[in-house]
Amino acid sequence: MKRIYLYLFLFSLIINIFLIVNDSKVLKAKEEHIEHLEEKLKKVEDSLQKIQMIPQTEKTIDTLFERI
Repeated sequence: MKRIYLYLFLFSLIINIFLIVNDSKVLKAKEEHIEHLEEKLKKVEDSLQKIQMIPQTEKTIDTLFERI
């Protein structure tokens, strides 16, 4: 009877170690994915700011030509 408890204990220990290691790998992968998405978001925000600047420069050019 003691052997059954020993085997159950070892089995549960092995399962718990596997779960901890696997969860840490998944967490690391998700963090890397989040970093990648943050970089992509920053690039898109920069592009959006550049696009928004274009109409403003066109307006200033138009007003300059109106003055001349």
